[in-house]
Amino acid sequence: MISLLLPVYNEKPNLVRLLEEIETALAGQRRPYEVIAVDDGSSDGSAQLLEKLASEKPYLKVLMFRRNHGQTAAFDAGFRHASGEIVVTLDSDLQNDPADIPRMIAKLEEGFDFVSGWRKNRQDGFVLRLLPSRIANWLIRRITGTRVHDLGCSLKVYRREIIQELHLYGEMHRFIAVLAEGVGARIAEYEVHHRPRVAGVSKYNLTRTFKVLLDLTTVWFLQGFQTKPIYVFGTVGGILIGLSGLLSTYVLYEKFWLDIFVHRNPLFTIAIFFALVGVQFLAIGLLAELLIRIYFQSQDFRPYTIARKIGFERQDEAVGSGRP
Repeated sequence: MISLLLPVYNEKPNLVRLLEEIETALAGQRRPYEVIAVDDGSSDGSAQLLEKLASEKPYLKVLMFRRNHGQTAAFDAGFRHASGEIVVTLDSDLQNDPADIPRMIAKLEEGFDFVSGWRKNRQDGFVLRLLPSRIANWLIRRITGTRVHDLGCSLKVYRREIIQELHLYGEMHRFIAVLAEGVGARIAEYEVHHRPRVAGVSKYNLTRTFKVLLDLTTVWFLQGFQTKPIYVFGTVGGILIGLSGLLSTYVLYEKFWLDIFVHRNPLFTIAIFFALVGVQFLAIGLLAELLIRIYFQSQDFRPYTIARKIGFERQDEAVGSGRP
């Protein structure tokens, strides 16, 4: 089965046409499909229209949030309720073209785990949309090392086992490709058709830039130090304690050789401050290590993922039958 996830927030004018285009795009697929629309607290009647459409279209399922939680939450809820072995996400504003979905699925079946759309010819305003997006994509690629060019494109195709490894919070939908690479997914990009918005109002603005920067810091930390936070906090603490030692040595030099006493030397106060803050960073690192261990052990998580298991079925059969 194919599961299509649609985050919906005040997109009533686009929903009927979008579902018609999805039906046309998937008509040639030799497999069943479902569409999961996640209404993110819409106030324009989108929820009521989805409820009506769900009674007419057996493939349509609807999740309704009590209030607006954001696109990331909508994707995560859709992931948790998807039944298909192949999962597709796309926006509900008609700028993503459903006709690209069969070709992206074909690309996935070439041996990839995740195919990300690339809007090379993006139909959005340059100053408010294109320029901030290009800067954000460049910055994310530089910091995380991802090879994906268009991290903000919602049109993506996944294998089910990949989405089961993803846990999304905040505004993390922009970093799905980075998170997927972090669990070892084989990723491909596919150039998709992007269309101008014909109805409704864009939900994006420049205020999201700051949120992206904060989430980028989180992703950078989780990507490199999720299982070893002491490396970050311990390094900072060690540097501060080292600086404190150097300043203290210099203060002693000034006292015994230059007759500059402590009560007239601000460097001694700075040295004490560095030492105290350095010890605090070390303590935070140790506490973070304890929290990481509690997190993994209490929920039986592992800091690694296994792509395949070979031969274990034969071993289980041999043990069950008493054969060596």
